[in-house]
Amino acid sequence: MYGFTGVSIMLGAVSETDSLRETVRTVLELCDHKDLTEIIIGYPDRITDESLAVVKELSEMESDVPVVTFRQIRPFMSGINDMIDVARGSHCMLLASDMALDLSVIPDMIEKTKAAPDVIHSVSRWKKGCKFYGYGNVKRVINFCAQKFLAVLYMKNLTDFTIPVQIAPAELYKSIKFEEVGFPFLLEMVLKPVRLGYKFTETPTNCYSRKEGKSSNSFMQTADYLRIALHIRFMKKKDILLDKKD
Repeated sequence: MYGFTGVSIMLGAVSETDSLRETVRTVLELCDHKDLTEIIIGYPDRITDESLAVVKELSEMESDVPVVTFRQIRPFMSGINDMIDVARGSHCMLLASDMALDLSVIPDMIEKTKAAPDVIHSVSRWKKGCKFYGYGNVKRVINFCAQKFLAVLYMKNLTDFTIPVQIAPAELYKSIKFEEVGFPFLLEMVLKPVRLGYKFTETPTNCYSRKEGKSSNSFMQTADYLRIALHIRFMKKKDILLDKKD
């Protein structure tokens, strides 16, 4: 159904500087450049001057992998949709710009994608051997319980439903009707493909506290994940997809 030509790496920037720079450089160091179509950096109006300066610096960096930067049109997390719209790769991968995950897993995930381009290849913080660093115990317990709840609700044998760090076909993302504006948008990126019946693989990765920047997530937004999870679970599959006229 889908073929592989390359991955569009998608990053957001708000207040990150050194970690944004490190994320881009780490991806370029780890990956075969022939497998990367581009690195896309989207940023909102509220981006700090310091972060914007790094975005400009990266856009002018000499590299055979284009670094595409632009001011997002849609608000908050739904700006990811803007990145999906402009992505030219056969597949997309969203990464955080705060170095909160072990990026060394990316080359292996790309190899898996080249072998099985119709499958969504995701990371997991809950596979055997994974470790959390600087992640509060209460937050970790809540996250663990959420994974178990979603596994039962969706009847899917996954260990990590709440992290959208996954390589997925770009055409799949482009066909989905994303409804959320805030952080639950990230949950949509996982749960809607699950509901559509896509197969997933999971690659274990360690989780770290943010090295830089401040999370815009809040307890109320996190609690809203329950509403989104229930809403998507009982949606008709046809309602998950955009109308062809859209």
